[in-house]
Amino acid sequence: MSTFSTAAVTSKPTGEMLQAALVTLTNNGFTIAKRDATSASLTGPGLNSTKQNPLLGASSIRLEMRGQQLCLDAELGGVDTMRRFLMRFPLFLGLGLGLLFGVVGGLIFGQQFGVGFGVPWAPGWKWMLVAFGGSMLPVAPWLFLSPMISNLVRNRTESALTALLQNAIQLSRPS
Repeated sequence: MSTFSTAAVTSKPTGEMLQAALVTLTNNGFTIAKRDATSASLTGPGLNSTKQNPLLGASSIRLEMRGQQLCLDAELGGVDTMRRFLMRFPLFLGLGLGLLFGVVGGLIFGQQFGVGFGVPWAPGWKWMLVAFGGSMLPVAPWLFLSPMISNLVRNRTESALTALLQNAIQLSRPS
């Protein structure tokens, strides 16, 4: 599982910083697993869509006051789940459509053209190759787009976690 760590430096650490971060996280569906005066551990609901709050890319978060720093250590389970989905879905979609078009189309076209299975210019197993190749063509761009989208999801989650710490420090400063 991938991880991310960041820290924000403050001149005067207070419990209000930790509280400000906890409020934001609990409002986004995180549950507090363990808490004391200087640290907290939370678990997240997970990331199911790229349109959700990027904080949900972290499956578990540990916040801790260490000297003059508010430190955050996160496991990016939601990001990993989204990455696996983005990598597997286009491939399985293309293979499933190829199998469907190959078998059903081969039987229907075979009866229509009188070749048994396939079409006159691609009978039998040649038809299956044509069907799989044709069904993978619309999916092919996603084999290149999926890694780019996965990196975007990870970068958004890391940026959101960094902003969370910066905002927690800013909210706890006296005006």
